[in-house]
Amino acid sequence: MIKTVDKYIFRELLTPFLYSLAVLTMIFLVNFIIRAMDRILGKGLSFFVILEYIVLNLAWILALAIPLSVLVAVLLAYGRLATDHEVTAMRSGGISLPRIMAPALIFGILVGSFTLFFNTSILPDVNHRARLLGSDIYRKRPDLDIVPGYFIDDLPDYNIRVNEVTEDGLKGVVIFSKSNQREQVSIFAESGRTNTVGGQIIFTLYNGEKHLLDLDKLDDYQREYFDSTRLTVKVSNLELRRRESAVRGDREMTPAMMYKRIEENGERFDRTIARMLSIRLNSPLFDGDSSVDMIAVMDTLQRIPVTDQITINARTRVWNRTVDKLESQERLLDSYLKQVNKYQVEIHKKYAMAVTCLVFVLVGVPLGIMTRKSSGTIGVAIGMFFIYWAALIAGEELADRRMMDPVLAMWAPNALMAIVGLWINLQVSRERTVINLLWLKTIFNPAEWRIFAKDNSSSSKHLHE
Repeated sequence: MIKTVDKYIFRELLTPFLYSLAVLTMIFLVNFIIRAMDRILGKGLSFFVILEYIVLNLAWILALAIPLSVLVAVLLAYGRLATDHEVTAMRSGGISLPRIMAPALIFGILVGSFTLFFNTSILPDVNHRARLLGSDIYRKRPDLDIVPGYFIDDLPDYNIRVNEVTEDGLKGVVIFSKSNQREQVSIFAESGRTNTVGGQIIFTLYNGEKHLLDLDKLDDYQREYFDSTRLTVKVSNLELRRRESAVRGDREMTPAMMYKRIEENGERFDRTIARMLSIRLNSPLFDGDSSVDMIAVMDTLQRIPVTDQITINARTRVWNRTVDKLESQERLLDSYLKQVNKYQVEIHKKYAMAVTCLVFVLVGVPLGIMTRKSSGTIGVAIGMFFIYWAALIAGEELADRRMMDPVLAMWAPNALMAIVGLWINLQVSRERTVINLLWLKTIFNPAEWRIFAKDNSSSSKHLHE
């Protein structure tokens, strides 16, 4: 049965968690929008397409913000309880520190369970859709951007120059074919306007002349005057074209998909090993012995005195062909192993990020009690999270390069932080101070700095005088 104290602490955790999740999500989102501004602006996208792009990218932002929000919520909640001496009252009433932590641990398990479901079931598909939409937006050409006085060569078959752009349209329009066109067209018009329809740009021109020349028939030159004429130019990707793709990156796959890819790479690895064995058995250098070492064979061949230059060249060619075949197979083996490591890293990363919610509770509760409701609480939370995240990214990079085991790379930050959390809990249960944030006030307050120690004897001497 849930006791009153559990409900009370749970409510204390829920409110700062929701607030911090909203604030952190907004901070990450603003940063993303600023970085993506050059991609989404100037493309002629509708408001709903831009909104869809932002919402889709909100998924990975939530995956980052949820664990950090748990840490902030725990620090603030238990810091507030410690500041108001409610933790002291609980412990005086015989409630142990693990019992005080129990609501936070349950809270961390609940949030971690949701994070695990989100990371493994929802996030991969949303990441896939976000990548496709982002690439579609990147390929989309914007509406024709006409700058007066400059030639525009964005059109596939024509160059254009405009003297002036007004509210009524274009003034002093010059359009001519690019040099790779067989039929050369040159148009001079006093005014004109543009209109975009589907994948076409329609130029409506007034009061001008048109020159036509077929390069295959140079004597067939035409010149005509017009009061108005229209020129239609087809432009690819002028509209946003949505596409579907079955190709997914590792961050766009569920664990089941990645396990299947790991199995496929394992089968390719075995087939490559079999091919290498066949190369060794069929090579005259090994004489059918697959256990012979390549370097040993080469050393032996080099020591054999051979006077016939033709024999030397033939032996060298056989050696080089065998070595090239084996090296190409070894490169395949290395690529398969890197792919397997990449998938294993992403699988364990999804699980580790969910467990991080529980680990942050283990660390955050004693830190909140020690630091109380300090102004440095949020700084401690952000600092801890970025240390954890940097360790996770470093481990991911090392594992992708096959310099570290993927399981160890992804779980080591959680393990180290859990050990630190257990140690801090032990110190707090013994009522020992592990971290004192008061020194931060001294560092950031120059008035408190002491360059030289005070000379108490001289001070008292002056007082006596």
